[in-house]
Amino acid sequence: MSWFAFSIISITALAVAELTQQRLLNSEESPIDEGTTTVVTFLIQSLLTLPIIFLLGLNTQMASIFQPGVFPYVLITTILATAGTYFYFKSFKVKNISISTIFISSSMVISTALGIILFSESVYFLKFLGLACILLAIISLNIKNLSLEKNHFYGLLAGLFYGGTFTFDKMVVLEDIHPLVYLFWSFLLVSLTMLATRPRFIADALKGAKFSFYVPVLVSGLGYFAYNFCTFSAYAAGGEVGRVDAINNSQVFLIILAEYFILKQKDGVIRKIATALIAFSGVMILGFL
Repeated sequence: MSWFAFSIISITALAVAELTQQRLLNSEESPIDEGTTTVVTFLIQSLLTLPIIFLLGLNTQMASIFQPGVFPYVLITTILATAGTYFYFKSFKVKNISISTIFISSSMVISTALGIILFSESVYFLKFLGLACILLAIISLNIKNLSLEKNHFYGLLAGLFYGGTFTFDKMVVLEDIHPLVYLFWSFLLVSLTMLATRPRFIADALKGAKFSFYVPVLVSGLGYFAYNFCTFSAYAAGGEVGRVDAINNSQVFLIILAEYFILKQKDGVIRKIATALIAFSGVMILGFL
């Protein structure tokens, strides 16, 4: 499968995961905050890989990330991803997460710049045109009715940390580390790192949560698992970190469709369709030109 095909699958899974997390984090009855969500969601993703790893006979590669030339990158990624995910989930505690994605999309600027510097990735007009189409579409989507909440700005911090995370993810995958093996270790480390910051608070939150609250966490965990596996696979298949990141950021338009058809948010339909077409053009440019 091509890197572009993996990217298309990943944005669909990401949209499902983000919508589920938004409903969970904005529930007044839910005792789960962004830190607790980070611990559980990443732990679910990590554990989901185990049966697949053994089924595919990849268990002999489980120690591969501890190579001297690889493990430092894994540690850096753990720190960046933990911070980024905390702010990412915190930015979802708003009425409209599509505004948060404007700030989160700053990751594509960081990852593109680092990809050029560290991986000598391509520098040509059509690539930057595709990136610009997606970025401008995301920004123009909400610029007229911009109603900012404080938590929206956490999306900017998430984007900055994620830009670095995606770059180091690719560094690890390019060291012939299988995406599933890397997914298991990196997400387990992120979960444990976040747990270590507030162990008693997170433990109490989990004890106080009803079983019904774990259902959306499981659904989002499955979505994030599919998203991350396809993203890592896109890197392994030759995808440039900036191009993959830009395509992943276009998931906001799938969220808009869900908000329209499921949540019945029908304001500014024409503008939303127009910006979606611009973003789609950017995705096609990045994928085929």
